[in-house]
Amino acid sequence: MADGGVTRAHPAPMLLILSFRWLTVGWTAVIALLSNQVLEQRAGLAVVTLAAMLGWTAWLTVAAVRRTGRVLTVDLLLAILVLLVSGWVGPQGQLLTDHPTFAGAYPMAAVAAWATVYGVRGGVLAGLAVALCLPVGYHLNGSSLFLAGYLDGVSLLGSALSYVVLGGAVGIATGQFERVSVRLAEGRAVVASLRERERLAAHIHDDVLQRLGQIRKDGGDLADRGGVTRTELRALMADVGRQEASLRRLVLAEEPGTPSGTRSLVEAIAEVADGFRQWPVRLVDSGHIPVPADVAAELAAAVNELLGNVVKHAEAEHVWISVLDDGAVITVDVRDDGVGFAYDEPELAASGRLGLAVSVRARLERLGGNVIIRSRPGRGTEVRLELRSPP
Repeated sequence: MADGGVTRAHPAPMLLILSFRWLTVGWTAVIALLSNQVLEQRAGLAVVTLAAMLGWTAWLTVAAVRRTGRVLTVDLLLAILVLLVSGWVGPQGQLLTDHPTFAGAYPMAAVAAWATVYGVRGGVLAGLAVALCLPVGYHLNGSSLFLAGYLDGVSLLGSALSYVVLGGAVGIATGQFERVSVRLAEGRAVVASLRERERLAAHIHDDVLQRLGQIRKDGGDLADRGGVTRTELRALMADVGRQEASLRRLVLAEEPGTPSGTRSLVEAIAEVADGFRQWPVRLVDSGHIPVPADVAAELAAAVNELLGNVVKHAEAEHVWISVLDDGAVITVDVRDDGVGFAYDEPELAASGRLGLAVSVRARLERLGGNVIIRSRPGRGTEVRLELRSPP
């Protein structure tokens, strides 16, 4: 985006420069009021200049203006004016000494602002503008360049080069900062895309793939039995239609809105457990555990997947679920006394069993939680879901 022909940059560098500008204004006030670096007969001009610096800086701060070309030009002209006034109001020859001057570091803020907006080229040009005006300030301070000695000339050259080097250095640093901020934004976009992809994968696995598998089984049973009635066929087709609608909502982003508010985690998991009546499910909890509704929905979906795995693979006789909150971590344990298995996630993924990876582990990782799986052949399985307690 551009404003007045100027690329709008990240605000952080300009905020740093604004802070530096306030420091230089404060330092200028200290030099003007508490030292002898301003001649008494020219104090009025120093006060007017200081008031202009203060008012301009306050306006830049309060108005939060975008650094257009016009604003930057005025800023640079004011910085040059301060530099010239510093030579005029100060004691004769002070610019050639090591004593602090009225101008202080204020012109540097203007050079840095140009470098932030226009890059290295803008910073160097602004630095050159200030550097070229520096001899005029020396002349107004009573130091003729034609009569200056070798050391005085080196001092002037060093002061002039400092503005140019500052402009180039700030321009380089700002460019690097912009590139890093862009890459960071791109990285965040990639992470958000991956998280959305994981969410869609979990939804498809839980709500579509499993149901399609059941439809295929039911269709096979009907084919084996023969004599399919029109009512049975319509019921099967209606189920297919529901899965089609679910997929269409995902494609068209018509998924219902994210749940808002809070919900009891124990209640959400108990509702899931009630849907499994193949074996007695024993639920142990530490009482009402309020969590955001979307967190409760994600954890309940993970538990639903775990119980579904028990039905399909565990051959268990009992299942235990515990939902506990110690104030720091919420722990959900799902344990069965089934046949168990040797947990190898890559091997399970290769065989097409994606439930633990996609529907359980990925859900917890999106929430900032963790999954611990303990299982051995013949010893049953325990899956622990851990999530930091909400504040």
